[in-house]
Amino acid sequence: MPPGLPPPPAPPLRLRHSLAARITALVVLVVITSGVTSLLIIRELRALKVSFDLLTIIYVKFNQDLTTAYRQSVRITTHARERRGSEVQRLSPGLEGVLAEAFETRAEQVQQARSVLDSAIAHPDRLGGEEAVRTLREFREVLSRLEDLAAAAANLKPAEALADVRSENEINELFRRLDDQVSRAIIDLQIQVSERERETERTIALLAAATAVMALLAALGVIWTLRPLRRLAASVRQLGEGDWAQRVAAPGALRGDEVGRLALEFNHMAEALQERERRLIRGERLAAVGQLAAQVTHEIRNPLSSVALNVELLDDEIASASPEAQQLLRKITAEIDRLTAITEDYLGLARRKPPERVPTDLAAELHSLVDFMAEELGSAGVEVEVDAPGPAWVLGDAGQLRQLFMNLLRNAREALVGSRGGAADDVSDLGDLSSDLARTPKIAVRLRQGAGVVRVSVEDNGPGLPVEDVDKVFEAFFTAKPQGTGLGLSIVQQLVQDHEGSVRVASTGPGGTAFEVQIPACAPPPPSVSSAGVPV
Repeated sequence: MPPGLPPPPAPPLRLRHSLAARITALVVLVVITSGVTSLLIIRELRALKVSFDLLTIIYVKFNQDLTTAYRQSVRITTHARERRGSEVQRLSPGLEGVLAEAFETRAEQVQQARSVLDSAIAHPDRLGGEEAVRTLREFREVLSRLEDLAAAAANLKPAEALADVRSENEINELFRRLDDQVSRAIIDLQIQVSERERETERTIALLAAATAVMALLAALGVIWTLRPLRRLAASVRQLGEGDWAQRVAAPGALRGDEVGRLALEFNHMAEALQERERRLIRGERLAAVGQLAAQVTHEIRNPLSSVALNVELLDDEIASASPEAQQLLRKITAEIDRLTAITEDYLGLARRKPPERVPTDLAAELHSLVDFMAEELGSAGVEVEVDAPGPAWVLGDAGQLRQLFMNLLRNAREALVGSRGGAADDVSDLGDLSSDLARTPKIAVRLRQGAGVVRVSVEDNGPGLPVEDVDKVFEAFFTAKPQGTGLGLSIVQQLVQDHEGSVRVASTGPGGTAFEVQIPACAPPPPSVSSAGVPV
């Protein structure tokens, strides 16, 4: 990718090939398997519960009621055998009452047993099958005859009921028949419950194994799906070790999934880091050039100072010389001043040191700087308007902040002077000379606070910047002035970055150019206290 160009757009993400879709499909498969397993287990447990309920709730309850009724019948039969051959009139009142109660209790117990069967048959869905319903209906047929005989005996007098030996024998026979049928049914049902319990255990074990296998296959699928991430991690590790040429070739990039997109973004990041490395190397080279320039400047400054001193002495000696000689001396002096300014710029580039940042009132510094430069700006015919309400506290180096805004003010001044026929600096543009001459050169300095930053704009009403120069004005050694050094705005940018801020061309055009500096705000310093304990 060529430096400075944005990375090409990533291919569109196709949902069916995405990692999320594949992993979701595996998870859904496991969930479906688990759901089917759970449903089958629930079905087996429900069938087991039906058999168990049939055994405990219906058969056991029916057998209890039937056993109670049978006991009463045995009691009645015992009295009948003891009184057989006796006269019915000889029953004592007490015995007659006991027998009457026994006949009624037997009839009630048979009726209760009948109600258990009726309730169960009324809900065949709870019995687990037609075979259980058919068995209960067979019980009810026998029990219906028994219920009729028991009710008829309960309606007779005890002596008459005891005399009806045939009915009592039939009742006892029906009791024994039902007892045998119920006992066999209970045994069969117990065997059925045991078999179903073992079958349920086998089914649960089989389904659990199938679910475990499916979960294992899903885990292997996830591992296989995420396999390209390991290659990406290895590439990141190599990039972290300084291999800036490292790139990732992920097959997923061709499929358009997340790993492919991540690989593309990684490659873009690697290219950006490689470009940053190249810029750092260029910066180091620039620093080396600055050191060399400092040495050369040091060798030039002393002779240049001697030349300037000799020119002043010569000017005093030939004060009465011809105008041509005086004009020549003035040109020499101007060139000496220009060379001195250039050497100062190079020294400033070479000797730039980290700022000593302390809470500083930027508004006060701006007012002080404008007052200091008032004569310089006034002699150039430039009006300055300052709108900097204070205090505006920033964490900065006061000296470097003054240099920063001094460079911006001088840049604006030279842009205004250049537009009126003088030499222009980094941001000069000749423009329309007639409109520039009709315009009063003016610089506006405005300070605003908000959102944790302090914004300072330096605006001029010069001709503005050419569009092609807007992105280059902060580059070192870039200048549109024939005799410019191209260091003013580059130093501004470096100083702003040292203060964790930013600088940009806020606007430019025929109406002028505005540079905006943003520096993080800070809390004001605590008030100092005098030796007497009074805040100063």
